[in-house]
Parts: sequence; structure tokens; C-alpha cells
Amino acid sequence: MIQTEEKFVKKAFQSLIRRGVASADMLIPSTVTDEELDAFEGHFDIRLPLLFRAYLKAYCYDFTVISAPVPLDGMECGRTEGEKGLCWLELTALPYGNPLKNLYASMESFRKICTNRNLVNLKLDRVKNFVPIGEWDGLLCIDLSQTDIREENPATWQICRFGETVFDWKGAGYIDDRGVVTGERLLPDFKTLLEIYFCGKYDKAYEKQLRANGEEMPDYGFYIYRKDKVG
Repeated sequence: MIQTEEKFVKKAFQSLIRRGVASADMLIPSTVTDEELDAFEGHFDIRLPLLFRAYLKAYCYDFTVISAPVPLDGMECGRTEGEKGLCWLELTALPYGNPLKNLYASMESFRKICTNRNLVNLKLDRVKNFVPIGEWDGLLCIDLSQTDIREENPATWQICRFGETVFDWKGAGYIDDRGVVTGERLLPDFKTLLEIYFCGKYDKAYEKQLRANGEEMPDYGFYIYRKDKVG
């Protein structure tokens, strides 16, 4: 199983380079170890998905902002019809010197905001299964409590979003009628995120749309915010 996850992550990073979004020199083999990930899980009392662990162990990088075409009328998995548009996503950087430092900081900040009486004001046990992994017009998280994921049912999806300045989670619809924190469901899982942003799931459909509208083909070299070196 672990080998399968590692192969998919390797393919995803290779696709990012093949598409011309990233260059090979932007990536450095990760220094993250299983022992460090075990310590991270122990510190926050969680269990990370195997695919996300494989991702953290693959490469270090300091680019964060990445773009990809996505369906403008919803993220229903597998749909290629409908209008597409570019959408920017900010991933948590994994710097070479200390790859997990940003992930630690995001977890601590998220939990602090959620449990602050003057902000979201929730008990830790209600939000402990959320792992912030970046920003997508709000804080993007993996909901570890979602394990029975069904692509046709967004209520089961694992990738969700919380508005950064939204503290009334009940009013915003981030808490369901049972009192369970759900956030705004965006994608089935982390694999789907990689398929879209790394593998270019909707690239061909977007190019077809541009040709039909008489517009220029995309320059994938501008799909990522580049820095001179990783570290």
C-alpha cells in the first residue's frame, strides 16, 4: 500500500515538471522521515493519510502558490464538461532546512483560533481532526474524520475550507445540524487535489475551451510562483 502511495506522489511531481509548471531544480529530495511524521502525529494526536505522508516524504520546496484550471460550476469529481477557469491555491511550503516547521505552525495556529473564546470558541476535540495544508480563498484543510469517501457524495469529502475571517462557523454553515464541524467541502481527498493541481486533470478541457473561444493557449510556466532556490 505504501509503495502505491509513493508511486502516485512521484508521478504527480513528475507531471508537474512534464507540464512545464515546475522545473526539476525547484525540488530537492525530502529529508522528512517516518520517525518525524510519527512524532508529528503523536504531538497532535492524529493519524495522517498514507498519501499525505508519502507527499511530505517526497520533496522539499519553497514555492507555494500554484494554479490550475478547475470547473467553475463545482468540483464534482470526473466532470470534464462545463466552463473551466484558473484558480490559485497556496500550499504550505516544505523548506529543506526544516520541512515540517510550517505544518507545525499551521496546526498550532488553527487550533488556537478554533479554541479561542473570542473567536470560533470550540472545544479542541471538535476540530482536532483537521490538518491545515494551505489556502484556497480561505484555510484549506484535510478532515481526517472522513474515511468513507464517495466521489458522488460531497458530504463525505475530505478536503474542506474555512474562511479566515469567519468566526461564526454555525452561521457560515461550517457546522452541520448534528453539531459536527464540516467546513465547506471542496474536494474528495488529497489525491484529487494532486490530480488537479499537479497532474493537470482539466488541462485538455481548458485548452479546448480556449481554442473554441479563439483565445491563446496557456503558458504553464506561469502556473506557479517561482523562487530562485529551495531551502
